[in-house]
Amino acid sequence: MVKWSAYTFYGFTAVLLTSAFLSCKNSKGETKKESSDAFAGIWIAKEFADNIITGNGIKTVDNGVTEIIVPSNIKDSIVFLNEDLERDKHKAAIIKDTLINYLYEDVTQKAFLKNGSLILLPLDNRYQTQEYKKGDSSLIKKAKEANVSVVRILINRVLSVNTYFEKSLKSEIKFDEDGKVNGLPDFKSYYISINGDGAFAEDVTVITFKTLKGSEKSLGIEFGKDKVELYDLKLITQPDEKPAYQKGKLLYSLLKTK
Repeated sequence: MVKWSAYTFYGFTAVLLTSAFLSCKNSKGETKKESSDAFAGIWIAKEFADNIITGNGIKTVDNGVTEIIVPSNIKDSIVFLNEDLERDKHKAAIIKDTLINYLYEDVTQKAFLKNGSLILLPLDNRYQTQEYKKGDSSLIKKAKEANVSVVRILINRVLSVNTYFEKSLKSEIKFDEDGKVNGLPDFKSYYISINGDGAFAEDVTVITFKTLKGSEKSLGIEFGKDKVELYDLKLITQPDEKPAYQKGKLLYSLLKTK
């Protein structure tokens, strides 16, 4: 998995920005607010949405920010989410059609609109400009119904677009967009990790299942053209170290049936 640096859009946390419009004066001396309608919406990192799977695992985003939520009323919170949907609060303002994000002290990051996309400029020269596309209404509706982020629905769709058959289980397995799973023994829900402690594994993506008894079980997952494979994970660090894993033995080979 790819690790973020401390400056990856200010580190492992994504940004939750409380913001307010700067007002301007018209010719009559009256105050009016700049409109945030053009910025309003849920914006998804195009690079991530277009290439969620790279090779047999989940692709990370260069700057770490996968989703940006801009409300119609910019006085409300603007939400920046990283791949594990972590959040934090910072101020922002719209100045001359540019969204200025005040990260900390005198550090800012800018975003603007271009050809229907939201363009987030890099925090420093180690990163690249990131393009975001607005999420469609049906996708946003599903995310709200499931009480998850739009990015989470997109990640889950990698599994939910197919049904699967496992020879040893002799049963059909189905993953839902909202995170539920049916057909795998003892498992009732799943969460595909992309970053963070639970996801730090060598050459494999981590999927964490919740059991019928309420406990959790993390496995490695690999995505193939015609199948999805689940592996045991082997802890390769000491008890006093940050947990890291590597792929163990194959547990399930889920063959795609559609």
